[in-house]
Amino acid sequence: VGPLSPSVVYEAGRRVEERNDRVEPSGFGKEKFPSFYTVRLDAKPTSEVVIEVKSDNTKVIVEPSELTFTPSKLSHRVEVLAAADADKDDEKATITHTVIAARSANEYDGLRIASLDVTVDDNDNAGATLIVSEPLVVSEDGGTTTYWVVLDTRPDGTVGISIEPGSGDQGKVKVEPSWLYLSGGYHGRIWPDWDMPQAITVTAEDGAAGDTVTLIHRIADINAADWDYALEGTEVGRLTVRVE
Repeated sequence: VGPLSPSVVYEAGRRVEERNDRVEPSGFGKEKFPSFYTVRLDAKPTSEVVIEVKSDNTKVIVEPSELTFTPSKLSHRVEVLAAADADKDDEKATITHTVIAARSANEYDGLRIASLDVTVDDNDNAGATLIVSEPLVVSEDGGTTTYWVVLDTRPDGTVGISIEPGSGDQGKVKVEPSWLYLSGGYHGRIWPDWDMPQAITVTAEDGAAGDTVTLIHRIADINAADWDYALEGTEVGRLTVRVE
């Protein structure tokens, strides 16, 4: 009786589950963060079997590139890693699995093994959304109004956002809070709040009637390495405030 074809078993790695990414045969994580699947032989070989693992897209990397099976070692985990790039396109790749005949048990010569289609969720869409109808209007001499800020994608750690008036607009309005810390729910924080709109209160200072103020929102602090929100100082939104 000949060997059964080695099967490709799709399994989520721990880091992928934490990032809440798509985990399925056609979807593997985000740029710079790996996902995993398992290759398993369905039957014990008579000797070693070596399978080459190869991606047809240089931006989608597989490790290891060779899997060595033995009668006592029937499965291997393969890591899929996507290199970060400057575009916003979701990379696609097909991962093939080929038996290296010269280094494998004879019964596996020429055996065809299933390939795996991979889609990478691009991470260049990270940012923040301001929930407000512009222009935001506030009454002079202590009048207040409110808008909300929420992140567009889930961070791996905690992302800080600073809010401050633009050049020449200082002293016309006060913003509370002027800093936000939004968490993906990891690294010691139990409850994620990245997708929960955070209220920002704008108060007009005395004598600011007739002025128009621009509030600038920037990535200001990152607790834990987070490639999605890694560029401190990056502007993620502007809001026009009119004082009447």
